[in-house]
Amino acid sequence: MSPSTGILLNNHMFGFSTPVSTDPPPAPANFIRPYKRPLSSMAPIIILKGGQLKAVIGGGGGMFIPAAISEVILNHFAREMDPISSVMAPRYYPLLHTNVVYYENYSWMGVKYRAPLETMKFLRSRNHNMVGDKGPLSSCLFVVQDGDDDTKLVAVVDARKGGFPAGF
Repeated sequence: MSPSTGILLNNHMFGFSTPVSTDPPPAPANFIRPYKRPLSSMAPIIILKGGQLKAVIGGGGGMFIPAAISEVILNHFAREMDPISSVMAPRYYPLLHTNVVYYENYSWMGVKYRAPLETMKFLRSRNHNMVGDKGPLSSCLFVVQDGDDDTKLVAVVDARKGGFPAGF
C-alpha cells in the first residue's frame, strides 16, 4: 500500500503475459523477462476540482479496469447519471487490436442490466465485432462528493463480482 495515498498496489506476477493462445491474445511487450516490470492495468483515479475532492475510483478486472473506470467517470460527470446508475450501467470493453468489443448483460437482485439495442446497432454499423455473455469482466468502487456539501460522500460498490460495502 502506498504510504502517501493509501492506494493498494499490485505485487503479483499476474500482470505479465505468457506466450499462450488466449482470448484476447497476450501482449508480447509484456512477456516475462529479467529486470522487467509488468505493464499494469491498475488505474486508481482521484478527481479534484479547485483543489477539492470530487471523486475517487478504482476497480478489479485486469486489462478491463481502464475501460470500466472510464465508463463510470463518463457516466457520472458527462452523462450526469447518479453514482449508483453510473456504476451499474452495462459496460463495453474495446479490444482495438482485434476490432472486438466485449459487452456485459447481467442480472443482480432480480434486475436485468442490458446493453441498449441502439448502442449495439451503432457499434455494429462501425464494423465492431460485438461479443457478449462473457460474465462480469470488471468491478468498480466509486466514491463521489455529494452536491456542494464538502463533508458528504457517497460510496457505491459494484455488485458484478459479489462486492459489498464494508466500512464506517
